[in-house]
Amino acid sequence: MSALSMVMTAVSAISQFKQAQAQKAQYESMARGYEVQAQYTRFNAKQESLKHRKQAADELENTLVRMAQINAAAGAGHMDPFSGNPFGLTTKTLNVGGTNFAFARSNEKITRLTGEAQADMQLYQANRARAAGKSAYQKGMFGALFSLGTGAFKMHQTSMGSGISTPGNFATSMRYGTNFGSQQSGMLAQQDKGLFLFR
Repeated sequence: MSALSMVMTAVSAISQFKQAQAQKAQYESMARGYEVQAQYTRFNAKQESLKHRKQAADELENTLVRMAQINAAAGAGHMDPFSGNPFGLTTKTLNVGGTNFAFARSNEKITRLTGEAQADMQLYQANRARAAGKSAYQKGMFGALFSLGTGAFKMHQTSMGSGISTPGNFATSMRYGTNFGSQQSGMLAQQDKGLFLFR
């Protein structure tokens, strides 16, 4: 019966060990998923930031083209007196173009930094998943070893207990020993009685 109990304990320990391995693999898969997401987040943020950089370059180019048009119109004498002077138009063009350029560059920086922050958060989650997997694996290993140790200890106690006489067995042996002694005394008395008759 103790051998069967030890086998069941070993099966339970193996099951705990395999479950710990499965949990570790699951957390490792989660960690890799977070790492892939972090790479995609960085790539997507870079792509979006490049769009804003292109918009900034387009705004700068439009500003230069507008200024060239103002200078050409002023130089050719086709400037409308009601539209303002060339200097005022140039100042207005620089103001609008510079503002749009600054917004586009700011959007580029914000998009890139936001993507980096999201990627760092996903990497942090990946590290936490790996730590959880390691903890689950260690917990399963300790549980399996504890089960094996407990089973071995119980089996050792059972084997030690079977070789020790219980108080009931000791009393029984003592009772049988007393009866055996009394039977020997009776036989010796009968032998002495027979010898007396032959004398």
